[in-house]
Amino acid sequence: EPPACYFPYPKMGKSASGIAFDSTGKFGPFTNQLFVGDQSDSTIMRVALEKVRGHYQGACFPFRSGIGSGSLGMMMSPNGSLFVGGTNRGWGSRGPKPHSLDRIDWSGKVPFEIHEMHAKPDGFELTFTQPVDAATAGDVKSYKLSTYTYIYQASYGSPEVDQTTPTIESATVAADGKSVRLKINGLQEGHVHELHSDGVKSANGLPLLHKEAYYTLNYLAE
Repeated sequence: EPPACYFPYPKMGKSASGIAFDSTGKFGPFTNQLFVGDQSDSTIMRVALEKVRGHYQGACFPFRSGIGSGSLGMMMSPNGSLFVGGTNRGWGSRGPKPHSLDRIDWSGKVPFEIHEMHAKPDGFELTFTQPVDAATAGDVKSYKLSTYTYIYQASYGSPEVDQTTPTIESATVAADGKSVRLKINGLQEGHVHELHSDGVKSANGLPLLHKEAYYTLNYLAE
């Protein structure tokens, strides 16, 4: 079974670590999503999975940076607080402290983010945490998509290989403004699909807090 979600190196991090799952409904709009630490970059990544043809796959997104040391163990408490234990013992980290314990709570304000990215037979559906501006979200020029995969080998790491640039043919905004269907020519089964949505604004004119999404398309949707 291939990995359900790749964390592109070094774009998302270098040393994925602990995993926490939000089942509380108290950690903002991200219920039933995963949060994964990165020890080297002292960050937290967010993962939204789905089942396609009986297999889990999905997208990862940047979430939080600035953890005091290298993000390692993580736990979601029953009251919706994410605790992150950090260390750089024996291994460097962007966070400068030798060890740390960070607590992340939802402020009560909903950030403007891509909530989920779903595979469709002819492209992807993006859902958002806030309604989008129809003009920018419906403009294909607001998006940039590329794909690549990796070499499975004994030596450390792999460059991005077999790069392609699919064409985004249309972007259709739903009536409620909470989702966009991207019709794409050139989906690549087995590739990471790297999407940048730099031009998308919310209905209130806000840019996305994090504009990048990385979907591991192991299986094309039917």
